[in-house]
Amino acid sequence: MRFLFTIFFPQEARAAVAPAKRTLSSEDWSGKDYIKDKPEGGRRTIVKTEFEVHDIQAIFDRLNNEHFGGRIKAQITWGRHGCKNVPRKRSILFGTYSSFELLIRIHPAMDSDRVPEFFVEHVIHHEMLHEVLPPILGSGRKWIIHHEKFRSAEAATPSYPKAIKWEKEFSRKIFYGQGLVDAHISQ
Repeated sequence: MRFLFTIFFPQEARAAVAPAKRTLSSEDWSGKDYIKDKPEGGRRTIVKTEFEVHDIQAIFDRLNNEHFGGRIKAQITWGRHGCKNVPRKRSILFGTYSSFELLIRIHPAMDSDRVPEFFVEHVIHHEMLHEVLPPILGSGRKWIIHHEKFRSAEAATPSYPKAIKWEKEFSRKIFYGQGLVDAHISQ
């Protein structure tokens, strides 16, 4: 297909439809321009913080004040529940950070009494770190998201060892063994 496009369309036409390339250096990082070219009229995210067990907004506000001096500008929301027709993945993303939207999403399966609050705090804190410690350019022009400074800041929190231990020992059993992920996918 690319070959045919190259043959039948002149260079000017190819340049007009080609995606714009953006090269970032660690010096020009502004914290919100990592994803530079979001299309106009893109899907808007509805921020949803209602909860059954874990009040992610209260946790976010407390962590923002205690660990970041109120500097985190991102909002927090529960992620979407997924769909019935999509095959189940072998892993779960507990949380994500979008620098373009300034938004932290937490997986809805985390809103369970089987998931301890210290683990939810750990995930939220990890995602908040992405705003203050953006990716750095490593060797080979590859962006390193969880670089040494990021890992050090994450490990400096008091609940870090407990959260990592819980994740290794229980998260697979809790999220997959007892159907938390399946329960949210089927809703």
